[in-house]
Amino acid sequence: MIGAIFGLLLLFQTPAPAISAAPGEVWMLRVGVWSLMPPAPVSNVKTRGLDNYLYTNGYTNLDMDLSFAGSRADLRVSDREPVFMAARPAGGDFDPVLVRLERKKDRRVCRTRPPSASIGNKQGFRKQDIVRMVMTENPDKSFTMRPERPLKPGEYLFVTGSPAQGRDFGVD
Repeated sequence: MIGAIFGLLLLFQTPAPAISAAPGEVWMLRVGVWSLMPPAPVSNVKTRGLDNYLYTNGYTNLDMDLSFAGSRADLRVSDREPVFMAARPAGGDFDPVLVRLERKKDRRVCRTRPPSASIGNKQGFRKQDIVRMVMTENPDKSFTMRPERPLKPGEYLFVTGSPAQGRDFGVD
């Protein structure tokens, strides 16, 4: 019985990285190899309610839509439980969030609302777009993260600070 439980625990452990992540880098484990993820190509940022937001000193809603170029990310994975590695930047924000993007004809979009921000969602993403993750600190002080549950096919953005500097990928 104890052997079976120990075997299950090993099955769900996050693999130990063979490399170290530098601050600002995000890596993804793909087919047993760590690959550096490039920043997502932001094509447009649209705000709604900016006039009222400024006029009321932030007491009204401000919606911000970030559009990423293309209807599909260049980085494609078939693994429904990808593993990520990132390091906390010195003195910078480190709030890892995995967000499902809304797919449009020629772009992918995520919406943020600063008034919706919370401790676990400082960027203010819509609650229904956030994918919960399990995070483990590595001996080199970097972190490995994976989704709490298998991802559905679609487009995703991995964010560690500003959404405009997120890393995008698609699950087929």
